[in-house]
Amino acid sequence: MKTVFITGGATGIGAASVEKFATEGWQVLFLDTEEEAALNLCRKFNENRVIFRKGDTRNRVEIREAVSTAILMFGGVDAVIANAGIYQKSSLFDIRDEVLDEMIDVNIKGTIHTLQVTIPFLKERSGSIVINASSQNFIGKPNSFVYGLTKGALEEITKSLAVELGPCGVRVNSVCPGTIRTQLANKVISNWAEMTGKTETECWQEEAALFPLGRIGKPKEVAELIYFLASDAANMITGENLVVDGGYTIH
Repeated sequence: MKTVFITGGATGIGAASVEKFATEGWQVLFLDTEEEAALNLCRKFNENRVIFRKGDTRNRVEIREAVSTAILMFGGVDAVIANAGIYQKSSLFDIRDEVLDEMIDVNIKGTIHTLQVTIPFLKERSGSIVINASSQNFIGKPNSFVYGLTKGALEEITKSLAVELGPCGVRVNSVCPGTIRTQLANKVISNWAEMTGKTETECWQEEAALFPLGRIGKPKEVAELIYFLASDAANMITGENLVVDGGYTIH
């Protein structure tokens, strides 16, 4: 039985990924700061196969302790899903240093910390890494300067590590979601409604109209791609940044 370690697994795409891997028979250990949501998610599954550890990816010690649990209970790690991330509204001219630092610390450094801790174990099993980046790697969006900056860095991390780890049999890919109905997206839409004076419903409708498919994505639709990339079915895929955005970036 294979084991996956997922960061930011309590809500949104992370929670959908926990559910997908568990449903497919994997052993799952996930890390998050949101304890209540995480414990509610765990109650859906056999407590011996889906395990939560509270922790922040900005803290290597907390990541290391969580991964140690996976090694102790499951014997190793076959896949890592670096999903944890945050969003703050920003432009180049109004971004505060503390917000800039926080987003870099979580979105970039948190991913780096996660990979530094887990890659030695992935090498033992020719494992797989999937990073949650963003469709903003391919297209700009207003009021999203630092978020786009940090997610663009993850694209480069993906490509560089794919080259570096390929000889070890470890694959590295990223998923690049567009607007997905998550807590993070709810925050973005709420900010946009506040700025424009429109209702949140109107903002969601306008956002959906930008997509050729005419709707907002669901977390489970991204989780399906994450699972595929982590699985043996994707054994010849590495270094890719795959978009899940209903066709938004083809414009």
